[in-house]
Amino acid sequence: MYSDTWHTPLVTHLVFVDGRLVESWQEPATGTEWGSHVRPPAPPPAPPPPPLHEQVHTWLAEVCGGRAAVDGLGVEPLDDDAIDLPVEYPQAAQRQRMEATAELLDSVATRLFDREMSYAFRHALLALWADDPESVTRAATAAHLAAGICWAVGKANGAFHPVGTRRVGTIQDAFALRSPASSYGNVVAATLRGFLPRADRWARPVGVPELEPLGRADLLTGATRERLVRLRDRARAAAAAA
Repeated sequence: MYSDTWHTPLVTHLVFVDGRLVESWQEPATGTEWGSHVRPPAPPPAPPPPPLHEQVHTWLAEVCGGRAAVDGLGVEPLDDDAIDLPVEYPQAAQRQRMEATAELLDSVATRLFDREMSYAFRHALLALWADDPESVTRAATAAHLAAGICWAVGKANGAFHPVGTRRVGTIQDAFALRSPASSYGNVVAATLRGFLPRADRWARPVGVPELEPLGRADLLTGATRERLVRLRDRARAAAAAA
């Protein structure tokens, strides 16, 4: 028999003679042949989740690239500033890949999205080249890279179901790919996100859109940032009222 004492597990010995209890005693179970049967102590309870407004602030920082980026978030539409491709490349193949990808991105943005999204796509391509040039050349083709950028940036802006109106499969169709756009899109997203911390302890907070957190406000359209600014201001108001 074992007592229910958690902190000091005991073994209870009972001695019966002809069915009569004639002696009993207890000793700590640890160190005895029954020690392996001791139940491990219950784990401490998980800490309660932070208030919803704090969860929203953490999520916004993950989406935008830090608290400072959230504080400085504006709603102006993206423009054609700083979207030119580099002039010099170490290898001719790198130039060809960048130029071919940029052309594909512009074409798909014109057909499926709008001019502002074309700027977001171009920012993403330039960021990949600046942060990890191999992520540009490692893709099987320029179409695979362009599709991955469209998938990552599109999801970061809520362009696809269930947030937006487009099917994510339209990207695969637009580039005539056999594999889903997410195949290289996840590589693109991870590269753009870099080593920014992820809010893994909690699920996406209630009341926020399902956006791919890339940690880069320069990849978000004015409409997306306007939506995030409203969430930021509501979270600030809730924090002030708490």
